[in-house]
Amino acid sequence: MVCTRYEVRVSGRLSERTRSAFGAMDVRSVPSQTIIFGELAEQSDLWELLALCSALGLEVVSLQRLPA
Repeated sequence: MVCTRYEVRVSGRLSERTRSAFGAMDVRSVPSQTIIFGELAEQSDLWELLALCSALGLEVVSLQRLPA
């Protein structure tokens, strides 16, 4: 199975509870933003990740596909 790596940046810092909602994804805080990144197996996983951000009320600042 080929996975694709993605990075999603959201505004602000996330609480531990919110961070835990992202399961196996890596979540790191940088000044004024939080970076969520990891491998996704299918494009539908990317849509689910973005839907989760929306459900949590997070403002997505950027989304990028990372090199393998």
